[in-house]
Amino acid sequence: MKNKIALIFILLTPILIVALSSIYFSMGYSPEGTKNEGVFFNEYFDVTGMEIYIGDEGISFEDGKWIMGVYVTDPSKAKNSLYLMRQLNVALNRDIFRIKRAAFYNNDQLEKPIMDIQSEYPRMEIYKDQTAVFFNSLQNNSALDLMSDNPIFLIDPYGRVVMYFDVDLDPKKILKDLKVLI
Repeated sequence: MKNKIALIFILLTPILIVALSSIYFSMGYSPEGTKNEGVFFNEYFDVTGMEIYIGDEGISFEDGKWIMGVYVTDPSKAKNSLYLMRQLNVALNRDIFRIKRAAFYNNDQLEKPIMDIQSEYPRMEIYKDQTAVFFNSLQNNSALDLMSDNPIFLIDPYGRVVMYFDVDLDPKKILKDLKVLI
């Protein structure tokens, strides 16, 4: 008889734990915050179907790398983010090959400044957002104004835009987040 009670107790314990945690979660009891220093977008969105091109080629994620990107609306405002992005890439050390840097733009008047950025940061990929759908998705899903701030954001290897980093955030905290994510 004691063995049957012990067996019932052992079998029901995981079921009871899962049931109680599901009830608590559905009632709104969840962790207050995360360890991430970055800010998650309001909702994930996929960029693979958007008209984002590098030359004649659309954006692809076949290499399995994360993309650390900046959407350039004003080159002078994006300068700090672009520089920080390069420094973070170097600081990643052995993980440097798991992430690539990219700049995005949609304004034809930015062609000349974008070429200057390309010459200053030769290993960064430059993508043109043909229809500005990507920009609008970024703007609608973030708390920042992308016209005044040019934050660094992350796209996972499957093409989902995940999070962005506030422009005033300490670079050490950004680096810590990057090492955890990638």
